[in-house]
Amino acid sequence: MADFLASVDAGNGGTNAVLVKGKSKPRCYYEPSVRAVATGDSLGLGKDLEIQYDYVDWYGHRYVTGDDVIRVTRRNLEHHLGTNRYGNEFHQFLVATALAKLGVTEGTVDLTVFAPPGVYNEVSTLMQARFMEQGGEVVIRLKGDKQHRVWHYNTVTVWPEGIGAAACYILDEKGEFVENDVLAGETVLLDLGVYTLDALKLVDGNFNPEALEHATWEDAGLNVHLRQPILRTVKAQSDEFASLTVDDIDLVIRQGLSSGDYTLRVAGYEVELGALIEKHCERYAGWIANNICDGVFNGFRGVRSVILVGGGAELVEPYLRQWYGDKVIDRKKLPHTRRVHPVDMNAMGGLRLALMRQKQAM
Repeated sequence: MADFLASVDAGNGGTNAVLVKGKSKPRCYYEPSVRAVATGDSLGLGKDLEIQYDYVDWYGHRYVTGDDVIRVTRRNLEHHLGTNRYGNEFHQFLVATALAKLGVTEGTVDLTVFAPPGVYNEVSTLMQARFMEQGGEVVIRLKGDKQHRVWHYNTVTVWPEGIGAAACYILDEKGEFVENDVLAGETVLLDLGVYTLDALKLVDGNFNPEALEHATWEDAGLNVHLRQPILRTVKAQSDEFASLTVDDIDLVIRQGLSSGDYTLRVAGYEVELGALIEKHCERYAGWIANNICDGVFNGFRGVRSVILVGGGAELVEPYLRQWYGDKVIDRKKLPHTRRVHPVDMNAMGGLRLALMRQKQAM
């Protein structure tokens, strides 16, 4: 049995990770899936006179990650994109960084990761092989570490995105089945990511493997429908905003969802983006309704439940609930999902599936 159970949903936009050791409570971590090369050098002027940021040493290179990136540099930003990303070096970096920041320093890790359902059959075996290269060894050092952290993956499980989220509705925090009828009959699960949208149909909680290859919509996520159009509008207001990227817009959206403050602060300016974000959220919800809810699933006729997960869930849920009523499940009304944020559901569900598998093995 591994020292740690970990489930990491390293998506195009963000990396969500959940870690548990023994019988301890799960620890969660999130940061945007972006990095840039950094030196980590200091002028020795102290925290009041120079920018402070964390960095990661990874196989001969030093990187700044997540929200620190746009504070430190806007040059050569690297995002987790491309058809070869599944299990590649950057994917492994995102997973290892998340686990290190959750406290893994040594030992063995039972790891769960995810792939879009549309490419799952194609890439799942490749992902396992890539993560298990070098015997599954990971060597990484965070700022402040006196020596490198070294651990090993002893098991790597790959699930289609969406299965983890569905597991949150049928498994509790201990990985044990709960009695409910949420997944009874036909259920549609919409996983709204930054670059992709997964649309899965379940029957009595079971996926149809034959339908997985048609379940992923490329360029149907928050990037195309929110981040890019909002960025274009902001840049058109002043040349002072020329250096902005979608990462700046992403930060404002996340900041607003957590605090209600949708203010973009850059170059001494403050721009209130709340109304603009709301406008594009409604338009995105309309696009989903027209093309997927109605176009693919016939307005959810015959569908008993609709589950929304991913980074875009909170942004479109009010509109979809208005149009499709109580078919859209309210996770906050269920004891085993009310504390799980939609963006964390795949990772948390992956952990619950790992706990269930561990119990069955015993």
